[in-house]
Amino acid sequence: MKIYQKLFIGAGLGLVGLMGSTAITLAEEIGYVLAGPDIYYATEAELFQKLAEDAGHTVTVANSEYSPSKELANVEDFIARGVDIIVLLSANAESGTQAALRAKEAGIPIFFVAALPSPAGYDIPTGIVSGDWIDMGKTVGEYVGKNHPGKNVALLEGVYGQGIAEMIRKGFDTGIANANGGNEVVLANSAGWNRKDGLAVTQDFLASSKEFEVIYAMNEEMMAGAIQALEEAGELGNYALFSGNGKEIGWSWMRDGIMEATVANPPTLEADLNFQMVQAHIAGIDYPRHVYNIQPLLTVDNLDGAVPWVIDDYLAMKASGKLVVDLFAQPEIKSMEVWEASGSSN
Repeated sequence: MKIYQKLFIGAGLGLVGLMGSTAITLAEEIGYVLAGPDIYYATEAELFQKLAEDAGHTVTVANSEYSPSKELANVEDFIARGVDIIVLLSANAESGTQAALRAKEAGIPIFFVAALPSPAGYDIPTGIVSGDWIDMGKTVGEYVGKNHPGKNVALLEGVYGQGIAEMIRKGFDTGIANANGGNEVVLANSAGWNRKDGLAVTQDFLASSKEFEVIYAMNEEMMAGAIQALEEAGELGNYALFSGNGKEIGWSWMRDGIMEATVANPPTLEADLNFQMVQAHIAGIDYPRHVYNIQPLLTVDNLDGAVPWVIDDYLAMKASGKLVVDLFAQPEIKSMEVWEASGSSN
């Protein structure tokens, strides 16, 4: 609790009243494009839609199924329909940049959430709420290096080309280098952000000739597959496990001693910041164009402050005053890291 309160209590409370009083007259039609069927994305869209519809807006959600061409088609469809605003959770950085350009040419504001455009397209979107992906990886890398020096690492990475997995990997490599613990990544492959591929990739890792003692899955869905593979192989408990995003199932794994740590990146909180940004734009209020989601390291020792993914629990935490989410209290990000497309290294 203290982690988030310290970071979120701040200015901007007047915005809430302003938005509440102008929601009807400023009602907009919003097109929301999802990268794929990942539970993180679905949770993000569901909360945004609830907040927006409660404010009087209309939200239509489209899913790109991780296809860059379908992503562009979804954005073009919303442009043709004449929506007032587009929110894009991009499946691919290059197609995201193209989508942003087309929306801009059509005079439609486009807001990116979670994923980023390619570095060349960073200045195009009207607003961005994203994870600090490099810092996420760096946090885990430094923790692994300090607490498991000399241990080899196997990585379950996200979808390549989106930019998120590549930036997390860049940060992780920096983190283990900073820790100077002599760790080495000996296996790495995409597990597509999902547990089915997490299972298959971990099975491949276990069957390989590589020796490793640490597994880092970049989200809890992939970690669920990894844990299943370890259980089936009779190896659960023989590896130090780390993840990202801070989903509730990860809290249980840490309490049960199965997983050591994760970096929180709750889609609920991110969707809330995204909604506040869209509302500020509609109301003509100046706002920070790019802000990061809040991403503390979670261990069994600080789970009392973890922010829920379950929407009802998240809203109840806000209503209780234990969580204050304020877009205007967040530092504005002025640039983004350059990254290169990733590929399998196993």
